[in-house]
Amino acid sequence: MRRISTLKILIVLLGLTLAGCAGPKRTPPLSPTLPPPTPPRSGDVLLLGIGLQENALSCEISASGPALVIDGSGGGRLIRLDRADQPVVCRRSGARVAWSAGGQSGDAAAILLQPLDPDHRLSHGDREYRGDLLVIPTPGSTGLTLVNNIDLESYLKGVVPWEIGRHGQERLAALEAQAVAARTYTISHLGARKSRGFDLFASVMDQVYKGAADEDTLCNRAVDTTAGLVLRHQDEEIEAYYSACCGGVSSNIEEVWARGPRPYLNSRPDGPGPGGRAYCAESRYFDWREVWTAGQLEAIIAESLPAYLEYITQPSRIAWGGTVFEPRTGNSDINRPGRLRGLEIRERTTSGRVAVLAVSTDAGVYRVRGDRVRWVLQPAGGNPAILRSARFEVELVRDGDRLVEVAARGRGFGHGIGLCQTGALAMASAGKSFQEILAQYYPGTRLEKVGGVR
Repeated sequence: MRRISTLKILIVLLGLTLAGCAGPKRTPPLSPTLPPPTPPRSGDVLLLGIGLQENALSCEISASGPALVIDGSGGGRLIRLDRADQPVVCRRSGARVAWSAGGQSGDAAAILLQPLDPDHRLSHGDREYRGDLLVIPTPGSTGLTLVNNIDLESYLKGVVPWEIGRHGQERLAALEAQAVAARTYTISHLGARKSRGFDLFASVMDQVYKGAADEDTLCNRAVDTTAGLVLRHQDEEIEAYYSACCGGVSSNIEEVWARGPRPYLNSRPDGPGPGGRAYCAESRYFDWREVWTAGQLEAIIAESLPAYLEYITQPSRIAWGGTVFEPRTGNSDINRPGRLRGLEIRERTTSGRVAVLAVSTDAGVYRVRGDRVRWVLQPAGGNPAILRSARFEVELVRDGDRLVEVAARGRGFGHGIGLCQTGALAMASAGKSFQEILAQYYPGTRLEKVGGVR
């Protein structure tokens, strides 16, 4: 077996050969300049570290059968637990992990819980997991990080039903397309989280992963029937982003995030041809409307605009962001927006999404770029956490010069880059194969086995 991971302590522990890594779907990557990962060879078992929890004060894990507690720094056995569900309790102790289990205790650089029978599950909280559970000190902090070490195909079985949902046989092709996209995304983004001690988040920061609980039979079948298949372009796994509903047209990646263009992530109609009905037209998110009182939105932007400033002034984004703030007076405080005066869409992307939104306040005019407008215009009720899509129109209601209400009327859910999940489901229902679905959303790519074997 071969371990492709950022967790160096596992090299000794598992006796695996480390390969080079690099490189989210929902949010823009940490850096646009990371080198590509070293592709695994065909037939290799690709093992991942999935970050389940960070900076926890304590961590309790257990196994459904006999298991070993192992010292992650040297691979030595600390204790064998012969009964099911014997908890291992971990706490931070300086730069190490203090543990207690089965009436014994100690500390180590890292703690690994490994079932003796690989078919047994491990537990944390109310979730079960395949593979092993690793507890490490959170890098740069005083808490603990919990990581699920798992093979790629088992990981996908905990991703697919939570990303695209559970559906009937008539939509199997969409589940297969999702499995391929998720597998490709995983490989192409290895290494983006290495500073945190794992490969991928278990959340929308990468892909939603909920372990072995509530796996879906048909989703598992989709993973199995497409086992090892990835999408490649110019001999590299593509950045296989996807979103819930594109609202009728997909996005150019470079207009949404501070990334260079990708020929397979471009703006194109979500339909069988020009003027045709969008595949995702039946989605409940195809049309939506969000409303705020002026006071509600003022309270939101008081926090979201300073957060945007911090985001867009990072070295990898500052040039892409352009002019961020035009002060109203010489002593305007950029971090205190004050009263909201108005909103204006100044530029749109090729797909009709908001490219530049001007937010006018007492402090001045903030220029919000790309998909980040969704983080600035957060729904008042907090559900969803950010605006559904950047493809919207603004409606302002005034009482004289005073702004009273703001509404956004839009289409779609998500960034709109790559595969449209509701569009894929509609294509499957219409009899399209998973290969045809992938060709629709990732044009110019080819299907190959991991490692480049067709």
